[in-house]
Amino acid sequence: MKRLNQALLIVAVILLSLNVSAQTSLRYKLKVGETYRLKQMTTQGIEQNISGMTQTIKNTFGSDITVAIKGKTGNVYSADMKFESMVFKMESAMMNMSYDSNDASADATNPLNKSFDLMVGHTFQLKFDDRGNIEEVKGFEEVAQKLVTVFGDNPQQAEMMKSTLSGQFSDDNMKHTLANMFIVYPEDKVKVGTKWTTKTKLMQPITINNTFNYNVDVVSKEAVKLSGSGTMATEEGLSKEQMGMVQHFDLNGELSFTADINVKTGWPNEIKMLQKLDGNVAIESPQLPAPMEMPMKITSESTYTSM
Repeated sequence: MKRLNQALLIVAVILLSLNVSAQTSLRYKLKVGETYRLKQMTTQGIEQNISGMTQTIKNTFGSDITVAIKGKTGNVYSADMKFESMVFKMESAMMNMSYDSNDASADATNPLNKSFDLMVGHTFQLKFDDRGNIEEVKGFEEVAQKLVTVFGDNPQQAEMMKSTLSGQFSDDNMKHTLANMFIVYPEDKVKVGTKWTTKTKLMQPITINNTFNYNVDVVSKEAVKLSGSGTMATEEGLSKEQMGMVQHFDLNGELSFTADINVKTGWPNEIKMLQKLDGNVAIESPQLPAPMEMPMKITSESTYTSM
């Protein structure tokens, strides 16, 4: 009987050790002085119906992003972030636009090129904790001011740019935008089957509330693999005034994603995300006899890959 109890104890210890080894603490464990890289690519399809006519727009946006860790105080990192390169393309029946920071032959006087050229290579400052919560962003308002200066030879265009960018490129708004680039890890250790939920908010061009429901699929010595789903929705009663028109937004949808995380650093090896928004935009204007309804569908596919 004594030997049987000892054998059972040994089995229990082995099982307990196996359970512990299958758990890990997900944290950003980044080294001061090191630079971490991501290649981001997003394709977006927009389908909107205006007065019975369907219009489609395809947007493509890509960038190479570097995050250089400058210091760490407690569990909070200080880092410099740069867009090392950037590409943008908009394709529609009404207008086509494109930008490539690596195209040396691009027209430097083009307003789109002027705008993106100031973004590429500019240093932005980030502060985020080891779970991925962004605490501070600086440098985007500086870019907005430079853009106003660039268009200074055209006061009307400069004022329009200032009005547009003051909202979209405020440091606080970009703090929310960049939050979607970082996975926020849970406080406790994770194992296969662990679930947690985080919420983020996209402030520009319109306010959208996002909910992410994470699930741990695989835990190994090298990587943690996640999958999940969530919801997206504009805030109730959201309205925005632009160029003398008032736009009322009522959009909601769903998202799904997978992520492969480097266990040693917490930095993503790859993140893939699919987002679908569906709903209506109502436009009011003194020139319109009645509000114009504009049904809309937006589908976005994004990939972040470690370089």
